[in-house]
Amino acid sequence: MKKILLLFVVLQSLILFSQKNIKVYHEKKGDTLSLYMDNQEAYPMSLVFSGFPEVENMKTSEVFRTTQIIAARSSKNRIAYFIIDDKTKGWKVKKIPDYVMYTGDITLKNYDKEYKYDLPFKAGKSFNIDQGYNGSFSHQNENSLDITMPVGTEVVAARDGIVTDFVSTNSKGCPTRACIDKANYITILHPDGTFAQYYHLKQDGVKVNIGDQVKKGEVIALSGNTGWSKGPHLHFVCYLPRVEKDNYRETIKTIFKIGNGAKTEYLVEKKRYSKDY
Repeated sequence: MKKILLLFVVLQSLILFSQKNIKVYHEKKGDTLSLYMDNQEAYPMSLVFSGFPEVENMKTSEVFRTTQIIAARSSKNRIAYFIIDDKTKGWKVKKIPDYVMYTGDITLKNYDKEYKYDLPFKAGKSFNIDQGYNGSFSHQNENSLDITMPVGTEVVAARDGIVTDFVSTNSKGCPTRACIDKANYITILHPDGTFAQYYHLKQDGVKVNIGDQVKKGEVIALSGNTGWSKGPHLHFVCYLPRVEKDNYRETIKTIFKIGNGAKTEYLVEKKRYSKDY
């Protein structure tokens, strides 16, 4: 019993750092002790351990994976197991390494590079690209777009997806990094595993909730001027989730339908784009 309690204490320390919809637990059957994880979030999670388990008089027939992808709404994912080596001797799990959970699949490499995004505003509107990819103000080494638009403009989803995160309570904006953490935003996970973020939204301007399935063209927010911003605009960025990159992401360029939707292109800084579809 003491051996089981030791593992239970270790697991409890890990659970303290878990999201509310993530459950870590163990089961012992015969001479095998298994570690499981349930992920009741509506999106996959990446589980990254800081090292390897330490055990005494136990073995496993497979290499422990320090990075594991846990599918959305899945239960009893076995992330490790240990078998008592010599049943005549005492055994114990001395240490289970700490871990961090990341939203999405941080190992993702293959995604739809040819997907044609809708412009993130309603039909009949046209706006300028104030800052483009690798822009000089705040987009250095980043594939992001700043679309100038008045506060309160309806922002629509550029692609279908599921809402994984948002902030809507901030009211402050300024043209320096001092306000970088004051932006309201929405994060949406696309079917191919990429993410989009819509930034600088109006206070209380978010129109969706975490877990919502949104459709392309659906109104998701009102634009604003919160956070690190030198004027009212929408900051749009798509990215792959990563752990080795700055801000835990690798930003990517996206192709948009413009005009009546028959033509597509990468949006260019200082150019005006209209949406008639």
